[in-house]
Amino acid sequence: MKNRFAFAIGILFLSLGYGFGQVISGEKPLRYEDAVGLLDATTCPLHEVVVASDTLAAAFRKADLHYPELCERKIRFQYGSAKTSMAARPIVWSIFRKRDHRKYKIIINKSRQSDQARLIYAAPFDACVGVMGHEMAHILDYSAKSGWQIMWTGIRYLGKNYRRKIERQTDSVAVVRGFGPQLYRYAYYVLHEAEIDDAYRNYKADIYMKPEEINELIKSINP
Repeated sequence: MKNRFAFAIGILFLSLGYGFGQVISGEKPLRYEDAVGLLDATTCPLHEVVVASDTLAAAFRKADLHYPELCERKIRFQYGSAKTSMAARPIVWSIFRKRDHRKYKIIINKSRQSDQARLIYAAPFDACVGVMGHEMAHILDYSAKSGWQIMWTGIRYLGKNYRRKIERQTDSVAVVRGFGPQLYRYAYYVLHEAEIDDAYRNYKADIYMKPEEINELIKSINP
C-alpha cells in the first residue's frame, strides 16, 4: 500500500511539473533529421554514448532532454547482452556508493540476429525515442533508491507479476515525461509491425502498456 501511494504521488508531481504529453491524433512523428544535431550535444556531459548507430545515439540524446535531473548521473549507452531489446541497469559495483556517485548503463542488445535485437534496430526513429524515454525512467527510479532497495527490486523482478507492474509503471512515468506519442508509436510497432515471432510479441503485450492504454493515459494528463 505504501509503495502504491508513493507511486501515485510521484505521478501527480510529474503531471504538474512536466505537461509534455499530447493526444496521438494529428501528432507529427519525430524525425532523425530533427535530432541529429543532438549527437554532439554536451547538455549532459556525464552521459557517454559508445554505440555505432547514429540513429539510436540521437534517440538517446533526445530522451536526455526530458530528464534534466539525470544529467548529474553517469550513464553509459552501450552494446551488451540482454534478454530483451534494451535494458537499463546500475553498474553492480556502484550500487552501494552514494547515489550521486553511482554509475548506470543502458544496454542495446548486440545479437542482431535475435528477435529482441531486430526489434530495436528496425524501429522508426520516433519509436526509438519512446523506448529510450522508458529506459531513462528506469534509471530515474534506480537513482531514487538505496542500494538495498535496488537489489530487492532486482530479486522481485524475476517474478512475472512484479515485472509487469514495474514495466507498466515505467511506461507511465515516460508518458508523463513527454514520451507519450513516441511510446505509443513503439508499442504499436511492436504489436503490429515488427518482424518478430509471436512468443516475443505476446510477451511484450503482456508485460508493457498497450497502445490504447498509452493513448488513454495521454488524454488523462491533457484532457
